[in-house]
Parts: sequence; C-alpha cells; structure tokens
Amino acid sequence: MRTIVLATVAAMAATSAMAEDTTMANPLMTGELSLNFAETANDNVGGTMALDLDINAAGVATVDLGLKATDGNAVTLDTWAVGTSVDGLALSFGDDHNLMPETAANAAADGTLAAPAMTESLQVGVAGVSVALGLTDWTTDLTDVSNVQGAYTIDMDRFAITGAMDYNMDSENTVLGAEIAGIDLGLVSAGSALTYDVDAETFAYEGSVATGGLSAYLNGTDDNSLQNVGGEYEVDVNGATFTAGANYDVDSEDLTPTASLSFNF
Repeated sequence: MRTIVLATVAAMAATSAMAEDTTMANPLMTGELSLNFAETANDNVGGTMALDLDINAAGVATVDLGLKATDGNAVTLDTWAVGTSVDGLALSFGDDHNLMPETAANAAADGTLAAPAMTESLQVGVAGVSVALGLTDWTTDLTDVSNVQGAYTIDMDRFAITGAMDYNMDSENTVLGAEIAGIDLGLVSAGSALTYDVDAETFAYEGSVATGGLSAYLNGTDDNSLQNVGGEYEVDVNGATFTAGANYDVDSEDLTPTASLSFNF
C-alpha cells in the first residue's frame, strides 16, 4: 500500500509537470451569504449568519477552495483540492474526496446512512471509476493509509447508478454503498441511497423526491424502518433564495422546522 501511495504521488507530480506550460484560467470566486433560523431551547427561534466562499481555477490543473465564516469568527478553509487531468485520467489531492453515498443536504443532521471518515486523500479517476486513498495524517507520513474508497458510476441517461465501498485499514471493516440518482418520473425526479456496514451488520437507506422547488425525503435502517421524514421548499425572491423546511423524528415524535434567507454572488 505504501508503494501505491508513493507511486500515485509521483504520477500526480509528473502529470502536473506536463501541465506546467498550460495557462490556468483566471480564478473564479462565488459565494453565499445566508441567515439561518432554527428552533432553540424552550421552543424559541434563533438565527445565525454564515458566509460560504468558493474559489475555483480550472484548466489542465485545477484548484478548488471552500471557505467558511460565521458571525464574529474568522474565515477558515473548510475544503480544498488540487489536481490535474490529462487524457481522461484525473488526479487530485485534498480533503473533499468522499466517494460513499451522502445524505441529502436538508437531512444532514438526521441521516442514517453509514458515513466512514475520509480526511485528506489522493484520488484517481478514469472512465467512471474513482479510487481514493485516505491518509491518517499527511503532514507527518504520506504513506500511512487510513482507508481506501472506490466507486463506479454508470450513466444511464435518465438516471445514474453508483456502487461504492470503503475499507478501513485499522479496523478491517468494510462499508458498502449504492445510489441511484436523477430518476426522471416526468414532473418528479427521485433518488435513493443504501449503505451496509459489515461489522455492525446494519443496512441504512434514504429515499428522496423533488419537483420544482419542493423536495422531500425519508430514511431508516433495517432495525428501524422509518426514522425521519422531512422536506423543504425553496423559492427565489428578487435575487434572494428563501428556504423553509422541517424534519420529523418518528421515534421521538419531534418536529424541527428550519428557515433561511440566502444571497448568492
């Protein structure tokens, strides 16, 4: 495994050298300023301000930086990736290379899907196949691999199917994943994701549907077939985006509403 990591680093360096004479496009910065509202203690409603900035530079070499800030705090680097692509082979290094199915954004706090940790990693992709080598601590040892993830996506035009796997080098545990995205049902699009944790012997699922600005989801496990049901509605108002949603925890019978107003630039 150490040999594989070193070889990947060498290949990435060599490919980057090939691209040295290629002019990188001027960096493009986009961002979002959002005011988020949610239920707090004693059934009160509280708000927070958040700023997200994305800096992207594309060409043969690519740089992708995700910056975040909240009210009263400094801007921090949340995600980053640098890489290159030559003749259909994509190489990238960064901390945003998770290949496993992920829960919907509006269900993030209540997701049931298994989510193996993936820190900084080396990722190689070609013809729908991606492999990522997660590093325990890349600042001290580039050859210490914590986990290996792989995924294969088949584009069926009307939808896409992805199979994925995560293998933890320390625990020797395997997590399997599968996802169907973008199923076109006419006025409605649908998707679903499934994970199986081999050691825990646990299946988890999430299903979602969307139409226009309205989306809904439900999730659960084989031990608890229905844990959460939720959704949100998003609408543009004079250049601003207003989003309102709610999650209902079936077990605790707790309804959690949320709302946000965001401005993109």
